[in-house]
Amino acid sequence: MSFADKYGPCALVVGAAIGLGAEFSRQLAARGLDLILVSLETDELAALAKELEAAHGIRAQTVVGDITAPETLAQIELCAAGTEIGLVVYNAGLSICGEWVDTPLESHLKVLDVNVTGMYRVVHRYAGPMLERGRGGVILLSSMSGLLGTPMYASYASTKALTLHLAETLWEEWRSKGVDITAVIPGATETPGYRKDNPRENRSTPDVMAVGPVVAAGLNALGRRPSVIPGRLNRISGTLLTRLLPRRTAIGIMGRSMRSTYGGR
Repeated sequence: MSFADKYGPCALVVGAAIGLGAEFSRQLAARGLDLILVSLETDELAALAKELEAAHGIRAQTVVGDITAPETLAQIELCAAGTEIGLVVYNAGLSICGEWVDTPLESHLKVLDVNVTGMYRVVHRYAGPMLERGRGGVILLSSMSGLLGTPMYASYASTKALTLHLAETLWEEWRSKGVDITAVIPGATETPGYRKDNPRENRSTPDVMAVGPVVAAGLNALGRRPSVIPGRLNRISGTLLTRLLPRRTAIGIMGRSMRSTYGGR
């Protein structure tokens, strides 16, 4: 069965306009899937949809809005009416950096809304029909920071740990029912969000991956494994931090790394 037969005819990409989301959209369009693209960035989203329709002859519908807003979910429903969503890519994500107790509670709750509640709503809504049909797929974006406690990134790291565990759990629940799910666990990746969160980085470094190989690794893992860490250096780092070092040592390393980048107590 071809990729389009398994995961088509239409993919829903949440957080689609820039970075990894835009690259997922490009690679999925190249595989012949129609798209529903959801993002907050109006101009970038419109330009991406126009680009993909012209380059690949697919249909790309756009929804501009916050995935936590009921009106955004309703607009997605309208776009999806009359078609089958065979693949969901949940790339929407929000991060905040700083000492946990010094950060306003409202900021933490917004991270939970975008990274967890929005993800639950979207996946739960569109996975049900996939399971009824006996085919489909879901890709969730986790993070290397979700592999263990990450000081100064507490809420983000916690949500990405939940994302990873959710994908691995559903992989086991769904694997005999024809629906695939995988968590992609990127390390540092050359995206606008990464550059915003890393103000001291002003040039590409060998350990910062381009978006193309990260997305390709995620798509290739779908149907093969419950989670994937793109990049050999990232896989080595993940093994070192989670399997070879004592937990307290690994968390201490993460804390020193974060404070050297962002400052803090």
